[in-house]
Amino acid sequence: MNPSANVLATATLVDFRAALCTFADHAKDALGMLDMDIRRARDWLEDQKSFWQKAVRQAEDRLFQAKSELTRRRMMRIADRPPDCTEQEEALEKARRRLEIAQERLANCRRWQRALPEALIDYEGPSNQLTGLLEGQTPRMLAYLEKKIASLEAYTQEQVQ
Repeated sequence: MNPSANVLATATLVDFRAALCTFADHAKDALGMLDMDIRRARDWLEDQKSFWQKAVRQAEDRLFQAKSELTRRRMMRIADRPPDCTEQEEALEKARRRLEIAQERLANCRRWQRALPEALIDYEGPSNQLTGLLEGQTPRMLAYLEKKIASLEAYTQEQVQ
């Protein structure tokens, strides 16, 4: 004689099934948002690289202008005295600093553009694995739970009668 399983309710399994559906939906949404964030980061890095390339060209032009202005000013002679070039020297130093900053930022953009794909490799493996589970295993698990819930409900109906 088989002993009774003493199943009283299937509410816990029904709650678990609902929680699994909620988790799957939230996980899919989170993965989609992460993919969009990654795309935005790549686009932003490309925009920043273009911006700083332009800034480097402009800074080089300004540096050339500042050097030319300083050279022109030094060539001027007022009553056999050298002219005051302080203003032009300060402008030259300022142009040099701006060029250094722009070059540094451009180098940072290039470095991050090389580093991002390497970092994404660490993300994409587990992400693809989770996506596969969500798309392939979740429907199978939900179907399995439905089948078990239906079986247990049929069993409890038999026990009541």
